Amino acid sequence: MPKAAPLPDKPPLHLTGGYLAIASPDSISETSFSIPAVRALRSARRLSTIAIIANSATAPLWRKVAEVNLVIEHSSDDSARKIVKSLKDSNLPFDSSIAWENGAAAQAFAKLGIKQRLGYPADKLAKLLTDPVKVIREAGPIEHRVRHYLLFVEKLGLDPFQPSNFTPPPRPPAPAKAILALAPGSDFGTAAEWPLDRFVELAGQVPSEVELVILPSPDRPEPASELAKALNLPVTYLDGDDLLEFLATCRALVTNDGSLPHLAALVGTAALVFFGPNDPEWRRPLGRIHKVVRRHVPCSGCLLNKCPLDHRCMSEITVASVALDLQSLLKDE
Repeated sequence: MPKAAPLPDKPPLHLTGGYLAIASPDSISETSFSIPAVRALRSARRLSTIAIIANSATAPLWRKVAEVNLVIEHSSDDSARKIVKSLKDSNLPFDSSIAWENGAAAQAFAKLGIKQRLGYPADKLAKLLTDPVKVIREAGPIEHRVRHYLLFVEKLGLDPFQPSNFTPPPRPPAPAKAILALAPGSDFGTAAEWPLDRFVELAGQVPSEVELVILPSPDRPEPASELAKALNLPVTYLDGDDLLEFLATCRALVTNDGSLPHLAALVGTAALVFFGPNDPEWRRPLGRIHKVVRRHVPCSGCLLNKCPLDHRCMSEITVASVALDLQSLLKDE
């Protein structure tokens, strides 16, 4: 008996009208990588209402995205039941949803009974979906994480690889004195941090007409405090919407791999980013204005939070080379 022909792929997302709920990724970096895909969805669903369900760390990013109609913010420890209540309180009749990872929001979409629930059929998320979106990835070089989201919406019949999907929001007027933000910490631990004494030396080479501002890493403020003491400057403590507003006024940011360079990229501020244990090929901030500084050594790509060896991936990056990169970055504005 001959085998039945496989059913052709059907576009699972209706691209006109309707109400679409999207669960933001939980981390700041993954959220920044998903934003171009959401902009592509807006281009295809111009008459739709798009609501983002985001935790308190990522909600400020979505409030900067003009293509989003509504941001429903929740605490990181909120249950699916509580998120269901927030969705109901919005009084929006959601008929489609997207969840890229399993979590309380994805579970809330299922509990609410949203008719069409899309997502990658991975791990525990698959059972929550009505329309799993399968993207076949061929073996090859490392791809940037942004493609994880762009290929998803491409599978829905969209063309997400458009420059407009990567355009940051309009920047505020530049202050009279250029601001250079220094953030010597990293969310990823000491292994991802350029030595503090080199931040001090680099700061001494910044032109006097540039104002230095020291920012703490959200999860590791100690290096910022030490740098501030060495330079006799205060630490500027900001978070959420206030941090994004401030970064938009900066000429540039010098920092380590972590969440801060992605926040800068979102608002169109150039970042000079040190990469050590992580690979910039898949995690660098989006945009061509940024400069990645990396010294590839035999143990590169270890992804460790604390170096068990001699930290050569960072210690071999010289101040002289970074100063040249920074000079170029400041002139590019």
